[in-house]
Amino acid sequence: MEIRVVATIVAKSEFKKQVTEALLDVIEPSRQEVGCLQYELHGDLDKEGTFVFYERWASEDALTQHNKTEHFQHFAQSLEGKLDELTIRRLKTLA
Repeated sequence: MEIRVVATIVAKSEFKKQVTEALLDVIEPSRQEVGCLQYELHGDLDKEGTFVFYERWASEDALTQHNKTEHFQHFAQSLEGKLDELTIRRLKTLA
């Protein structure tokens, strides 16, 4: 079953540049992973420093493997203490 992820990330104002760089750095290696169908980063037009990842993964296992990769672990560590908000929603298509 395909899994979709919508992750909302709000950077603390003093870390906006570092958070933006970390977000951009994780995209290409994630797109190269087996099971990655879509991995897009969006910026909120109305709230500077707010970002939304939209991801599609072929399966729960593909998403689990993504979360264990070195580049994702490094990414997660690089965000520690730099965010005002992190909301992750895992979704499945109903209709």
